Amino acid sequence: MTVPWEIRVYEKQQLLHSEEVDGDLELGRQQEERGEPGPFSRQEGDVHRLVIASGTERDISRRHVLVEPLADGKFRLNNVSSNLKVGLADGTELRPSASCELPLPVVFRLGRKTLRIQEPEADSVSGHLQSLAEASLAPGNAPGTVPPFASLPLAAAASGVATDRVVLWLKAAMDVLQSAANSSDFYSRAERAAVDLVPLDSARVLLYEKGEWRPPQGTAGAEWAPSRRILDRLLREKKTFWLVPAPQSSGASLLGVKAVVAAPILSRDSEVIGALYGDRRTVSVGALSRPITEPEARLVELLAGGIAAGLARVEQEKAAAQLKVQYEQFFPPELARVLIARPELLQGRDAEVTILFCDIRSFSRISAHLEPTVTVDWIRHVMQLLSECVLEHQGVVVNYIGDELMAMWGAPQEQADQGRLACRAALDMLARLPELNARWQPVLGEPMALGAGVNTGKARVGDIGTKAKFVYGPLGNTVNLASRVQGATKHLKTRLLITEATRRGLDAEFAVRRLCEVRVVNIPDPVALYELVSHGQPDWDALRQGYEEALGHFEKKEFREAARVLGGLLPQHPNDGPSLILMHRAVQCLVEEPEQFSPVWELPGK
Repeated sequence: MTVPWEIRVYEKQQLLHSEEVDGDLELGRQQEERGEPGPFSRQEGDVHRLVIASGTERDISRRHVLVEPLADGKFRLNNVSSNLKVGLADGTELRPSASCELPLPVVFRLGRKTLRIQEPEADSVSGHLQSLAEASLAPGNAPGTVPPFASLPLAAAASGVATDRVVLWLKAAMDVLQSAANSSDFYSRAERAAVDLVPLDSARVLLYEKGEWRPPQGTAGAEWAPSRRILDRLLREKKTFWLVPAPQSSGASLLGVKAVVAAPILSRDSEVIGALYGDRRTVSVGALSRPITEPEARLVELLAGGIAAGLARVEQEKAAAQLKVQYEQFFPPELARVLIARPELLQGRDAEVTILFCDIRSFSRISAHLEPTVTVDWIRHVMQLLSECVLEHQGVVVNYIGDELMAMWGAPQEQADQGRLACRAALDMLARLPELNARWQPVLGEPMALGAGVNTGKARVGDIGTKAKFVYGPLGNTVNLASRVQGATKHLKTRLLITEATRRGLDAEFAVRRLCEVRVVNIPDPVALYELVSHGQPDWDALRQGYEEALGHFEKKEFREAARVLGGLLPQHPNDGPSLILMHRAVQCLVEEPEQFSPVWELPGK
């Protein structure tokens, strides 16, 4: 098995890339014609390949050098270029198709790039790579017990760090924390703070995405690259690491030897999403950088925590904005804001609710003669106006079911006047019909109509959708009955029906009349139905009183009296659907003389 080794790529003494390698490695420029990514992509194969230059850098061949580690610890350099040379550290050149064997460290030049082959960086066993004892904390996870500032070693005179400098550090961290993470200079502000306050020669924010470390999009210096070895440790252990350069033997090259520090940037769920990475470079040949100290490493960690908090805040604000858009499709804006602040209200629970169903009459028959695009525009416009009526009266738009809208009151927040609000919304829907017909009657060829049903009762309420689609609404018999009540408007030839349970929540401001008791499909218990109309209906009181008198006679099996009263009403109200239906039932009972009579009407369908 080949012993791992490390390759580093420099330009103008700036480290661009480093990584650990196990086996042979080919070096060259990007092969754009093969769709090869740019620097510093790694291509796996029988011989691994590292792209060290873009396709425009013609001073490096597409395939330039093959590096082979040998058993005796040396390395063989093979110049596989057909026309370009390789510059060696001793000033000689390796011609095309030539090779040479060199001991570590191997330093050579390809175009403007300098490359160094060396043993992997030493870890903490040799004392070179050090880390803070504790892992970094994710945003929102405060440490357990925090000692007073005066007791911190950092603030003590023995540490050699003045208290006023500590305060400056904290102010810098707060500046990063308070800055807008979606602003153009967010990352550069953190980098400048690290350079100025630690201090460092350079600092960069690197984001970890899809297994790769990359500078944030839109930032300068995209070719700048850190030590992969340090970042691998940071990724595994979620700690802040710093590298103290080891003294080298006399005459050994110090090219690229640095004091390095890297602190993790964590997500809210403690995953590494990036790093704040900085270094101090070699001052001159034979002169090492000043080592990174633990207090300086902690400052870098503090700045990285500020970056993490800023990113977490942006993520939270983005999620809240998405929720706001999503919720406001179903809930009034005031309720949407409450739900964002109190998401537990969306959890499933039993609640007293009022359900409204509103249906477009004869939709299938009318739409059969329309173009699909016209049908879509029509139903979208209708549902938009109906939804506005729901939201204006603090209701929840639960769903659109074909040509029918379903709405709810009483959840997620309790509403003492839920029945009143639902009935007001239903009346407003019917009041919008003239506006709808002014727009659509010329297109449809006839006026459109609506039918609505309202019921109040207990239901299981919560998110009844899936991960793919959010749907907040109710389930249970109360919902089924509300749907059947809407369907009953067709049989009773009226536009708006409510149940006894809903009527109990109304006061004298609503105009209602009791129509009958019915038994609907798949629900065995009979339910009393009431018609709800807007105020101002001509002769409404006389119609209501006369109809309810006739209904009382009918329920007492006094069919002839019921027919007589209705006969006096119909000349003044010839188009009153409930009166016509009750007259039909009374006459039918007179003709057929049923032996077992029940005033409960078995509706013939939904």
